[in-house]
Amino acid sequence: MVKVASWKVERGATVGLLERLMGSRTFGGTIITQIRLWHFSLIGLGLILLWLLSPIGGQAVLRILSTTSTEAVSNATVNYLNSRQQVYAGWPAFDSWYPGFAGIFTACLLAPAAVKTGPKDLWGNLKIPYFSTLSDIAEDSNGWKQVPQANFNPSYSSIFGIPMSGVPAGNTTFNIQSTYVELSCSNRTSARTRSLNFFSNPELISTNGPFVSAQNVTFQTLWTMGYLGDNVTSLTTNITIQSLDSLSNPTDSETFLPGLLLYQDFTGFQNVTSIYCVPTQQYVESEITCTQSSVNAPQACSVTAQRLSMLSHLPNTLTLMSYPQVFNGLSSLLPRSTQQLNHIDLFQNYIEQPLSNSYIQSTPWSSFSTPPTESRLLNISLQDFGDRLGSLINAFFHGAQMNSTTYLTGEASSLPVQAATIDPALMVKQLKALLPSLTIPTSSTTSGPETYTISIPFLTLYLFASLMIPLSAIVSLILSRLTLSRDYLGYVSSLARESRYVEFPDGGVGLDGIQRSRMCAARRVRLGDVGDVDGGWSIGTGVALKVGRFGLGDDVKTKGLDGRKLYL
Repeated sequence: MVKVASWKVERGATVGLLERLMGSRTFGGTIITQIRLWHFSLIGLGLILLWLLSPIGGQAVLRILSTTSTEAVSNATVNYLNSRQQVYAGWPAFDSWYPGFAGIFTACLLAPAAVKTGPKDLWGNLKIPYFSTLSDIAEDSNGWKQVPQANFNPSYSSIFGIPMSGVPAGNTTFNIQSTYVELSCSNRTSARTRSLNFFSNPELISTNGPFVSAQNVTFQTLWTMGYLGDNVTSLTTNITIQSLDSLSNPTDSETFLPGLLLYQDFTGFQNVTSIYCVPTQQYVESEITCTQSSVNAPQACSVTAQRLSMLSHLPNTLTLMSYPQVFNGLSSLLPRSTQQLNHIDLFQNYIEQPLSNSYIQSTPWSSFSTPPTESRLLNISLQDFGDRLGSLINAFFHGAQMNSTTYLTGEASSLPVQAATIDPALMVKQLKALLPSLTIPTSSTTSGPETYTISIPFLTLYLFASLMIPLSAIVSLILSRLTLSRDYLGYVSSLARESRYVEFPDGGVGLDGIQRSRMCAARRVRLGDVGDVDGGWSIGTGVALKVGRFGLGDDVKTKGLDGRKLYL
């Protein structure tokens, strides 16, 4: 800055420019000088930006080198249970799965509340939420709705999850196809059926209908279900196969009326409670995200997004209940899946208070409570009733699939592996083949060892700031050659030379500031009172004040400043 000022003053320059240059010999001085001169100028801004390279370059060098975790991407395949395959709900096939189902079904009813509300079942299988749970969430252009991962408790379509195998360690995202029955309940009635020695069958549910069931209602019936709707048996080429994907293709263009499910509770003191629900078969595609923080850490999987399935399927009004064989098995076996001892029914207690295991295990049905009451189903919302009953019905359908109870309880690794595909046409073909499992390709990202990385922006900034040091030296050298006069600005010896109160060796203009400083290095000087002005000064009404002269002089001849005097 001194060299630039010397070069400029030799060619003529404003005092403001020279002051900006001479005041910019340090970073702090540069800022203060621009503030004190106050008038904004591009030169002042340039000086500030130039000096900013000093702290920026110093910080940049600290940020050039850093450590980061490496990521390794590996390909894998995920295998999961096909929820659209055939079910075996009727006789005699139920002998192969029903005993195991009854055990794990009861276990899920009595699972900890954290499991019931969490994304996995007791064995780590991933539960699929009802898509209707996301009704308040906006969908994107592809129909996806993001599932909130905090402060959100969805209703799950089944107390059982989807068994999966082959999920690699690390961070993995993949999509799976699934289906479930959803109940929309909108009507509830209560009518008297019994007294001390009297029982009257409402005659709505029986083997002959109008709501068809596998068994007739008796005075010992606690609860039962009946179905009224289309029968799809005539639409399939093989009556022994119960799967909606096995129905003939012409049904895709036909119109089917929605069915009606009637649930009746006979545990009330005198009344029967009837709840009417419309079942629909929902087909959804769920985005699954699995993360594993380290090799030995447990893997956390959850549904992060969901949309209606884009694959072809039958109308939603057709459900597995449209198969008489399936509904007969459902209405006969589901009521017997839990024990009914000491007037306690685990199934209905779960529907009433699913998160309270003490209530589920110890509360007798209404007519045996103290005092006796009518059905407690009268006190829960129809939405909750439909969601809870639907999750139990879907659990029955899942358990009635081939070897499903084995896969559900931790043997998912034995699921047969199919040809991996995400192609919709091939996926539909596999669904039509009623394969027990589906296989999809995926990739996972795992964290490797930490490595050193270089920040190119900080490296560039550091090199640029560092480059200004030799450039400044080169500019100073060039300006020194271009400046004919000696260095004059910025030296105290130059200021002393102009003062008539300092005895100074001769030398003339041929001496530059540093030479003159060496010659008088031992000379003591003081900036202060170098003498009085004769006659004083008159101020205001003519009062004479004592006035001194302010200047740089020899230490011996110069006095300190007097606060009572004025100075020139």
